Amino acid sequence: MNMLLLSVLLLTPSPAPLPEVGVAPTRCIVHYDGQHRLCGTLQGTDENSVHLTTSDGQSHVIPIPRVVGIEYLLELPTPTEGIVELNDGRQMRGLLKQDLCDTVEIMLHGVPVQVDRARVSRVWAIEPVELRYESLRQSMPVERAGAHLSLCRWLVAEKAWDLAVPELEAHLAAHRSAQAGRMLRVARAHQKLNTAGPAKKDDSAIDKPEVSTGLQPVDDAAVNLIRVYELDINDPPELRISQETRQEFLDAYSTSTLLPQTDEDRADLMASDPLDILKLMFAHRAREFYGRVNVVDEPVAIRRFRQSVHDLWLMPRCANAACHGGPDAGRFQLVTGRRLDDRIRTSNLLILDDLVLDGQAMINWNEPMQSTLIQYALPRTKATRPHPAVAGWRPAMDATQSVSALGTAKWIESMMRSPRPEYPIEPPLNAAKQGTNGPRLPR
Repeated sequence: MNMLLLSVLLLTPSPAPLPEVGVAPTRCIVHYDGQHRLCGTLQGTDENSVHLTTSDGQSHVIPIPRVVGIEYLLELPTPTEGIVELNDGRQMRGLLKQDLCDTVEIMLHGVPVQVDRARVSRVWAIEPVELRYESLRQSMPVERAGAHLSLCRWLVAEKAWDLAVPELEAHLAAHRSAQAGRMLRVARAHQKLNTAGPAKKDDSAIDKPEVSTGLQPVDDAAVNLIRVYELDINDPPELRISQETRQEFLDAYSTSTLLPQTDEDRADLMASDPLDILKLMFAHRAREFYGRVNVVDEPVAIRRFRQSVHDLWLMPRCANAACHGGPDAGRFQLVTGRRLDDRIRTSNLLILDDLVLDGQAMINWNEPMQSTLIQYALPRTKATRPHPAVAGWRPAMDATQSVSALGTAKWIESMMRSPRPEYPIEPPLNAAKQGTNGPRLPR
């Protein structure tokens, strides 16, 4: 295999054969000389060079030894479900609209987002659920209870109700599973709604999201993943890591000198405390496994956020419909609901962590008391950065020595690590905020 084809394999999820000169042109980005790139139409390759025509009509011939790899751009005649992976490993899933030389346009929660191509590692379209289901069900039959239940969870997460209902019914017939029973009730309710058409006003509670701002909260998987990123290994909550995940992690990093090499030592590690496995995952930066660690309880920092910030004053004082909890909240909009839960709290944590107002981050990790979150909550005469003058606004805190201010600063200090982790999850998108700030940037 020549070096060019090897590079293409590294850069694309499903690479196509390299075209020869004279074959149908293909849009692509050619990476060469380590840090340089040219985007245009690939006219073909030969044994010595790559032939590319850029948008200004100029032809370029790049010698093979200078080429690092070729990144093919997607042809998207219609919006297609797909994933944009950023250079830092984070992924954005939504409807891909355009895959261009300078930007990638993707719809996230109904909001069009343009991502600078320089921040993008790769882009790929996702096969329709039906095709993926057909390939998965062969390896996850109902006889394998754990694997089949995972298939059912995936169908529910994908909202493939017509596929989920018969699979869950088959699972319940073969195994006694309370979780499958709960999922089946939900799937049947959604299937009935989809079949019956638009629901009447009195019947809409089944499918009505528990948010009033239009912002959708993150899912349970995101809640768990944030817990992984924020747990303190010196004071860890209860953790659970399945034997399957342990084995796959050991297999994926089998050549690492940090992992045991003998069968006996590997067996000991397979039976060890989940924290020992997680420490090794952190040491290897095995982010692909973080989400498979089940964090049963809240880490200390997340508990402080709930008790000292979110539920204590942020939601009661700032999240009403006339303030930051309504449709006219502007760029700082909180996710609200009929009752608070971990999905709403995690969503608002992501919003606070991400939001920048007038060049100032909501959370100042270096000087917690100078955080915009605290300064905007203080009386205007006591704040170094007062809340903008807004009719009806009232401070949420009395002074910097108040319980709310000190508790908020202590929460920020409990999360202060250098460097701060980069969450691989996008916060719920506010159209007004997104239009000003652009896509989320790495910290």
